[in-house]
Amino acid sequence: MTSEVAPSAIRDFINKELVDLGVEEDALDADARFDELDIDSLDVADLMTSIKRDYGVVIPRRDLVGITLGQLVDRVVSERAAAVQEAAEAG
Repeated sequence: MTSEVAPSAIRDFINKELVDLGVEEDALDADARFDELDIDSLDVADLMTSIKRDYGVVIPRRDLVGITLGQLVDRVVSERAAAVQEAAEAG
């Protein structure tokens, strides 16, 4: 796993994935609640798979209920940083 990734890069990645899934770009701001976006459970699974593939972070779908896009970005950032630190300490 590579070093730190800027939160803005993770936000841009998530926004691009959501637009690809059909979410209107104007709906994507940090305060938008994830569970209020117009996506179905298969779209959520696709997004979580992309996050796992690109950032090595696994977030259960149940954890997405009630959080904002900004909080999702923060969670990916913090879990990725923890995984990078853990890998560095082990290696």
